[in-house]
Amino acid sequence: MARFRSKLALELGRDSPQPPRAYAGITDLIAALHERDGGQAAIMVESASRRVLCSLFPNWPPLNPPGTVGLLHWFGVLFAAPFPVFSARLNAWVTWSAAQWLMGRCEVSDVDDPADVARLVAGSGRGQLLRVCRCRYLEETKCASICVNTCKMPTQAFFNEDMHVALTIVPNYETFECQFKFGVPPSADDEADAREIACFSECPSRRAARAHAALAAASALGGLQGGEVSAPRCASMGGS
Repeated sequence: MARFRSKLALELGRDSPQPPRAYAGITDLIAALHERDGGQAAIMVESASRRVLCSLFPNWPPLNPPGTVGLLHWFGVLFAAPFPVFSARLNAWVTWSAAQWLMGRCEVSDVDDPADVARLVAGSGRGQLLRVCRCRYLEETKCASICVNTCKMPTQAFFNEDMHVALTIVPNYETFECQFKFGVPPSADDEADAREIACFSECPSRRAARAHAALAAASALGGLQGGEVSAPRCASMGGS
C-alpha cells in the first residue's frame, strides 16, 4: 500500500492528508487524479494511471528500448512471448497474491465461458481467471468512471502493451464482482459497453450531479417520455 500510495502522490505532486496506512488515503488520491485529468479527457486519466502502474516496477534489466520499463519489457521478451500460457497463469496468481489489499478477496479459477474461450489467444483457460469477489476499490470510490478510467482500461493496457500478456477485465456494477480474464484480449465492444455504465447514486462527480439535475429539469418540462428520470452514463466516463 505504501509504495502504491507514494507513486500516486508523486504523479499528483501531493499526498493525501489521510493517515499513512489508511485505505482512504488511496481513494483520496485516486479521486484527485480523476478530478485533475477527468476535466480534459478520460484518456488523460488512463495514461496517468498506467504511468503509476509502470512506476511500481524497476527499470532493470538494462538495454530495454526507450520509453519502456526494463522488468516489464524483458518479461514480455523472455516469458510472455515464448511461454504465453505459463505467463497468463503466472499473472493470474501474482495478481491474486499482490492485489488483494487493494481489491479485496480474490479467487483463481478457469476461463470457461464459451464466448471467452473462443477469444483465448493463450492457453485453454485453465487457471487463467482471477475473480475479485467484491471489489473494495469500486465499493470505496463509488464511481463507475473511476473504475473504468483508473483501473479497467489502464490495467488492461498495462498487461497487454507493457507486459504483453493478453487480459480483459470485466467488472459487474451490480454485484461489485470483477473478473480478470488472462489470455483473453480486450475488444472494441468491451470498451464501448464499459463506457455506457450509468452513474451510481452516490457518484461523487459534481458533473454527474449536474447531469441528473439537467435530466430532471427536462423531465419536468415534458422532455422525457413518461416523466421518468433515467440514470445517465457517468459524466466522466469518456468515449462516445
